[in-house]
Amino acid sequence: MTSWADRWNNGAADKGKPRRLPPALLYFVIVFVIVAVLAGYPIFWLAAREMLQARLAHEADRLRCAGYTVELAGQRIGGFPFRLRLHYDRLRVVGPSGWGVTAPGLDAQAFVYAPGHWVVVAPAGLEIERGGDGPVSIRGQGLRASIAGVHAAPWRVVLEGEAITFSTPPTAHPFIFTRADRFDVLLRPAPDRSGGQLLMRLTGANVAPSSALAPIAGSKPLTLDLALRLTKPEAFKGAGWASTVQAWARAGGEAQIVRFQAGAGAANLSVVGGGAFHVDKDGRLAGVAPLHVALPSGLAVLPMIFGGHVNLPERIVAVTVALVRGAGGALDAPLKFQDGRAELEGLAIGPSPRIYLPTVAADQATPNGTLGQQGLEPASILAQTPAHEPNPINNDTARPLQACPQVRYP
Repeated sequence: MTSWADRWNNGAADKGKPRRLPPALLYFVIVFVIVAVLAGYPIFWLAAREMLQARLAHEADRLRCAGYTVELAGQRIGGFPFRLRLHYDRLRVVGPSGWGVTAPGLDAQAFVYAPGHWVVVAPAGLEIERGGDGPVSIRGQGLRASIAGVHAAPWRVVLEGEAITFSTPPTAHPFIFTRADRFDVLLRPAPDRSGGQLLMRLTGANVAPSSALAPIAGSKPLTLDLALRLTKPEAFKGAGWASTVQAWARAGGEAQIVRFQAGAGAANLSVVGGGAFHVDKDGRLAGVAPLHVALPSGLAVLPMIFGGHVNLPERIVAVTVALVRGAGGALDAPLKFQDGRAELEGLAIGPSPRIYLPTVAADQATPNGTLGQQGLEPASILAQTPAHEPNPINNDTARPLQACPQVRYP
C-alpha cells in the first residue's frame, strides 16, 4: 500500500519541484498551535499556583509541629500571566523560646518559569521578637531579600536594607544600635563548592546611648565587616532550629573566620590570622579566635566591673577595657569559648553564647512550654536576659521532633 508521504513525494517528483502545504492547511496548523498554547498556559499557571499554596501550607504545618507559632493573615497569590506574586497582610513566625519575626505586610514574587528564585520586600518593616528581651522594630528604605539556588547547599540568600532605624518599646531591653546607613548579608555556596560563604557588612551604625558599647564608640559611627566559611552546609537540616544545628554539629560543621573587623573612631576590633567555631553538645559556641583590640587613649574603666548586679555586656566591655589599658592601649589575645565559658587573655568574661537549648523530653518542660530553670544564661554576649526567663536563640521542646518532617535550611 502506498503511504500518504509516498504519494506526496511522488507527486512533487513528477512536477520536478518541491510540493508545499496548501496555505489554508498551514494557517490552520499555526492557529491550532496558538490556540492550544493560549488555552493550556492558564492551566499551567493555575497548577503552579496550587503547588505554591500546597508548599506554603506544608511548611506552616511543619513549623507548627516543631512548636512554632505561625500566623499567616491575608494571604493572596496573583501575578498572572508570567509571575507568582505572594502577599501577606501580616506574617508572624515565633519559635518556642520566643525568638521570631513579625512582618506587618510582606510581598514576594518569582517568575512562574523559575519558582526557585524569589524576591521578598517588607515595605512596612519588620519586628524581631527576642524572647525575654522584648521586640525590636526595624524600619528602612528597601528592606529586601532574595532567595535562589534552593537545590544547592547552602541556598543563595541576600538580605539588604538602607537608612535603617531600630527602636524598642520602653519595657524592652534596649537594642545595641539606633540606626544604620546600610546592612548587607550574603549567604552563598563557596566558589570551589567545598562549603558555604557568609558575608555581612554594617555601615554607618549609631550605637544606642544605653548600650554597653556607648562609652567606647561615643558619637562615632560603627562599621562591621565579617566573612565566614561554613563547612558541611549539606548537613544543615532538621525539623526546627535546634535539631538543624545539632545535625550540622554532629557532621563536623564549623564556621571559619576569613575576615572580621569592627571599628568606631579610634576604637578597633579585628581577628588576626583566622579562627574557627563550632557548636558543642550543650548548644553553646566553642572555639578560639585571635583578637586584636585597640581603644582610644583616656578611656576610663567602667565602674560596674565589680560588685552588685552587673549587666553582662557591660561586664565584658569593662573587662576588655581594663585588659587593653593594662596592655598600653592595644591588646592581642585569644578569645576562647570552651566548657560554656568565654575567656579573653585567660580571664573568664561570661558564658559562651548559647545557640540553642538542647532538646529535652516533653515531661521536662513546664506547663507554659518553657524549660523551668534550664538555660537561664543569656543567649549571646550582647544581650542580657532577666534571671527568671530562658532566652536561647531557639529550642524545639514543644513536642517530639521525630514526628515532624525535616527540611534543609540554607
